[in-house]
This record gives sequence, structure tokens and C-alpha cells, in this order.
Amino acid sequence: MKEKLYIFIFLILTPFLVYSQTEEQTIFDEATIVYKNSIYGGAILHTNGWGAHITFGNSKTVFKSRIFQFEMVGMKHAKEIRSFNPYSEHTRSYVFGKLNYFFIFRPSIGNRVVSFDKIRKSGVSVGYNWRVGPSLGFTRPVYLEIGVPGTFAYQDVIVEKYDPSIHKYDDIKGRAGGLRGFNELKLKPGIYGAFAFNFEYDANREGLKGIEVGATVDYYPISEVEIMAFAENRQLFVNFYVCLQFGKKFNK
Repeated sequence: MKEKLYIFIFLILTPFLVYSQTEEQTIFDEATIVYKNSIYGGAILHTNGWGAHITFGNSKTVFKSRIFQFEMVGMKHAKEIRSFNPYSEHTRSYVFGKLNYFFIFRPSIGNRVVSFDKIRKSGVSVGYNWRVGPSLGFTRPVYLEIGVPGTFAYQDVIVEKYDPSIHKYDDIKGRAGGLRGFNELKLKPGIYGAFAFNFEYDANREGLKGIEVGATVDYYPISEVEIMAFAENRQLFVNFYVCLQFGKKFNK
């Protein structure tokens, strides 16, 4: 359902780019102020998780900027289903069959282009951006609370790394707490690309508030990313996303 909604938004917005302005045009009656730099960040909600980013911009012309972006996002498997142990109280939820948590750090470079500038200070500017860079994926193993056989109602528990060959559904009490597994991080190097539409609506010339709607592609050529034990794992991740952005423009 989410994918269909994002695709519909893309189809509606794409024709606007055909009539983008030239870089010599100006919208306001008064002189256009060009800010050389910008910095903004925000929260990202995507098809299979969420994350955050911070972006630094450097204006090349009135309507074009070079951007440097740093993102951190979590990535879930499409087959994940959260479960609870029905026989135990005060236990944490878990995903049966999940081998690893997967999160991605994306340093990228690209261009941001304003297609339609604001017709007034309270208006909305419309543009687009593209970004490319490395996709640095990290897997962290899942640790679970396992009931000890031979104890009444599995009241005694031990914490172990999930192993689908020995940990059965009825043995699992819940997800283990803490930061277990961070000392076992494994790097999955890949490549990343993104394309998005921007809608900026801040009435303050030096402010930057907006919404970004786009798509991302992460590809890991060496091997599949192991997230689930009993489902197909992938090398290619395609996601649609929405991002709220806040920041400022300045000359320095």
C-alpha cells in the first residue's frame, strides 16, 4: 500500500519538472538574495524502516546547489512479524527467525535544483535532487532470552545469540535487552543512489523547512544481506521515503 501511494505521488509531480525555470529567472520583485551555504537535517520514514540525515549545501548558481549528505537508516526485512511469548509476562517483543539487525550509513554527494521558486514569501518552492555514494551496511546479531529446559514453565532464562537450528519458537521468552552484539558488527560494503522531489515552504529567507519525497537504491555486490533465517535475503534494496527537513541558509 505504501509503495502504491509513493508511486502515485511521483506520477503526479513528474510533469512539473518539464517546465523548470532557467537559472536567470527570478520570482520576487525585489532583488533575489543568494545564500552561499545551507545546512539542514531531518527524520526519514521509508518503506522498511526509519532514520535521520544531515545535509550540507553549497550554492553554485541561484537555482543549483551541490549537496553533501550523511544518512543513517535502519532496514527491516519485508517478512518480519513481531511476536510475544503468550506464556510469559513482562517480556520483550521479538521477530522469530531474525538473525541480524541491519542498518546503513550513507555518505553521498549530489545536486539540488530548484525547478519552481516561490512566487511569494509564503509560497512553496519545488525542486529535485539526486545523490550517489557508498552504502556502508552493518549487521548486528540478534540476542534472545531463552527458557532453560527442566525449569518450571521455563522460569529460568539465559541470553544467547539466536541460532535457528537449536532455538525453537516455544523456547524463546523474548528479545534480550542492552547493546549486545555491537562488538560483533560486520561490514557490508555497497553502492547507493537516490532521487527525490523537494517542497520548501519556510517564509523566512534564511530558514529552511520542507518535505522531501523520493526513492533510494542500495546494492551489495559481494553477497546477500542475512537478516532472516527462513526467508529469502537480498542484495538489492529499493525503498520509497518521506523526509521532514529543518535547517538554515547563510553566507560565510
